[in-house]
Amino acid sequence: MNEAINNEGIIVDVREVEEFAKGHIPMAINLPLSDIKNGKVGLPKNKVILVYCENGGGSMMAARILSDMGYNVLNAVGGLANYRGALTRHR
Repeated sequence: MNEAINNEGIIVDVREVEEFAKGHIPMAINLPLSDIKNGKVGLPKNKVILVYCENGGGSMMAARILSDMGYNVLNAVGGLANYRGALTRHR
């Protein structure tokens, strides 16, 4: 995550909207894996993209797809389950 932040990267939560609203890493944007699979990606290609999900499986798939699309992607192995920082929640 530090590499993405240090390079002014973008933190992307690939879980569905409802899961994202329950709690996500601060500064993360939500881009569900379902949208990525459908090619609905509007991220800048000149930024490092750090993807995460709950446990790492969805973000691994998202990282592979985004990488194939030409993005510089890092996968947060272990996902939100291994994250120990504060979460932002939406009501």
